[in-house]
Amino acid sequence: MRRTAPRPAAVKRLSAEGRRLFDSLVQEYRIDDEGGRQILLSGLTSLGLAREAEGRLKAEGLTVMSRLGEPKLHPLATVARDHRSAWLSALKALNLAVGDPPKLGRPGEGL
Repeated sequence: MRRTAPRPAAVKRLSAEGRRLFDSLVQEYRIDDEGGRQILLSGLTSLGLAREAEGRLKAEGLTVMSRLGEPKLHPLATVARDHRSAWLSALKALNLAVGDPPKLGRPGEGL
């Protein structure tokens, strides 16, 4: 029987949603090794940062004015993208399913 790894102390720094997701995913997918829990924690930290950046983007808009007075992409857009990508990479590293399973067969089959 495998011994369950303790919950990393850094989980306290996650948002309430992040802590709920951590506990839910650990239980549902039986992530009981320290390495897996650290990958999940890192991914959830990135998810929280992505959501924070996305919230600011929603409030401030996707563009800002450059020093030359021209609109340019808000710097937080790349922050949000990179942290969202890190979250998806953590899920992939843990071999967890993301989204709905792909549909098999050709389009229109089975109609």
